[in-house]
Amino acid sequence: MIEMIDTFVRFDTVLSQTAPKIASRLQPGLTAVEIEKQIAAFSWVLPQDIHDLYQWHNGLSGTSEKLNLAEKFLRLKGKWHGELAGRENEVHLLFEGRLIVAKFLPLEYALAGHRHLKLGRCLINLLPIAILNDSSTTIYCMIRLDTESPTLYCANGTNLPPIRVTEAFLSTQLQFTGLSHLVALLTDCFEQGVQPPSISQKGQGIRAVDCEIDSVLFAQLLQQFRSKNITQ
Repeated sequence: MIEMIDTFVRFDTVLSQTAPKIASRLQPGLTAVEIEKQIAAFSWVLPQDIHDLYQWHNGLSGTSEKLNLAEKFLRLKGKWHGELAGRENEVHLLFEGRLIVAKFLPLEYALAGHRHLKLGRCLINLLPIAILNDSSTTIYCMIRLDTESPTLYCANGTNLPPIRVTEAFLSTQLQFTGLSHLVALLTDCFEQGVQPPSISQKGQGIRAVDCEIDSVLFAQLLQQFRSKNITQ
């Protein structure tokens, strides 16, 4: 637990220095009591890593924009996380020339994602905590709700129904042996491989990027983590 908290503190420090606008959008954390109230209806035990995560920050802003009827209809395409499509609920990253939209899900939305998987007949207890997508691909960061092995998967769920999220599928996806390892990778990435958006990018309104990630350095950092046998 202390290691996890130290990891979050370091990430907070780096994020505030290199991407202060992103840092400002993070919600305050929940109390342990607030977390227990939200998960009381579930039979599984929430891993300590996730307790620490949501006591650190409860996702991005978690508020939906005021929408007209047509916009609300379009947001239904996102279903359980559609209301989080507002700019304050997103991080816009430029990676290899592509716009990557990332969401760090507040706990209530993460639990809605878990329900979505179970209603779709996924046999594995997974909690989606973040989503990344570009114009063609959607990656779900999901932690396994096993107290003994809380593996975190970064899985390509593009047009994939929950029933097909199987052990065989997950075994082929990028995975970390713990949440702290993913946070440590993100910390190193923001510390070493992030550039502020250019003036032209700042002027693009809602599609303006928050920062650009050096894809070569990111690949090098990921390889370093793989060499330590904490990713697959």
